[in-house]
Amino acid sequence: MPLFNLKKENPKEPVADITIQPPKPEPEKPVKPETPAAEGNVYTNIFEKPTAAKTEEVKSDIIQGVFTSEEKKLKPDENILGPLPELEKKIVGAFNPEKRKLNLIRTGFFALVVISLLLIGFFYIELTPEFDLLSGVRGQNTVQRLNNTQKDVIALQTSINQKNYLLLNYYLQEISYLSDTYLTARNKSLPENEIGTLRSNMLLAYENAYIKWKEPTTAGGIPDETFKTELKNSLTGELAKLKKENLTPDIETQINAYEATIRLVSNTRLGSFFKFNTDEIRAALPMDDSKIVEMANSALGLLQNDFSTISQIKSFRMNWADIINEIEKTTKSVDTLYNTGFFDELGGIRYSAFDLDSQSGKIVLTGNAKRDDGSTFSLIANLMDALEKSLMFSNVENRNFPKSGSDEEGYSSTFRIELSLENPTLPITPA
Repeated sequence: MPLFNLKKENPKEPVADITIQPPKPEPEKPVKPETPAAEGNVYTNIFEKPTAAKTEEVKSDIIQGVFTSEEKKLKPDENILGPLPELEKKIVGAFNPEKRKLNLIRTGFFALVVISLLLIGFFYIELTPEFDLLSGVRGQNTVQRLNNTQKDVIALQTSINQKNYLLLNYYLQEISYLSDTYLTARNKSLPENEIGTLRSNMLLAYENAYIKWKEPTTAGGIPDETFKTELKNSLTGELAKLKKENLTPDIETQINAYEATIRLVSNTRLGSFFKFNTDEIRAALPMDDSKIVEMANSALGLLQNDFSTISQIKSFRMNWADIINEIEKTTKSVDTLYNTGFFDELGGIRYSAFDLDSQSGKIVLTGNAKRDDGSTFSLIANLMDALEKSLMFSNVENRNFPKSGSDEEGYSSTFRIELSLENPTLPITPA
């Protein structure tokens, strides 16, 4: 018997039927059948011989792996490479339409809020006059620059208005002087060449004044009242400075000019004065000077100056003389000895004062009446009747009837007669 039996015996073993079963979560391993005792001895059984059970186990593991792989392919939610990192998740998530839309809305809203806050801050900085926090860095804001520009416009226009009104006042003063001179010359019937020169100078001064009056007094759409107020303040300030200086003839002239100009700014009748057409007046001269006489009277009534005051005094004296003449004529019709110097001896009427209120046209006559025969009251009553019958007077009343004296010395009485002018020719009232 050989030492080694090199002939392999492959006993025929029954082959197990392979049946493909659906995959199970954890297939149970087949139970190994008992292996029959190997033939041979320890030397011939050095290598383990494959058995049918082991072959079936190997095949089962291979099939199980195939089905497991197929099963994984059927699960789309499972990732082959495991969970994504955070960065990749964000990148992949950005392509999600719903998430992308939501992110866009959030980003747009946030941008809108930021832009709104920036705009609010910008407009607050630019449109708030009191905001000067950044003025040292960026300068003044828009409203501050606009206000400064507006102030510059007001200051410049006020300076122009002040010069124009001072010249306007000068020309109107010249018109007033020429008007007074012309009316005086006309009443005295001076030579035509002198009167003609006065007319020419009046019309020239009127045209110069009209040019200055037509100069614009506003600018930049700013209300006229603003410039008028600024002009008054400017003129008042200059006048205050002049009054602090030593009074000289030149300073006094300037003070008068500024005071007259301030009154001129507030004169609401100034516009009505510039209604005359100088060409029509020149065409009508010298045959018809009614328009230039109207201009002269209007100029004297418009201004309050030395020339208009003198003219008013002249007019007042002339009217007052007519009134005095009428009172004396009426008194003489009642008392034939009036103003003959025999009042103390023979009695009669004697006036102590005449009081004329030019605004209301009221006249007050105060005086004494005296009669030896006691007819003092009759004398006063006759005087009142005579004054009432006069065409110049009306509403005659006596407010005082005290009587004193005796039969031996005679009786006297004081009176205070009030009456009104029927058709008063009042002086021109200054503006």
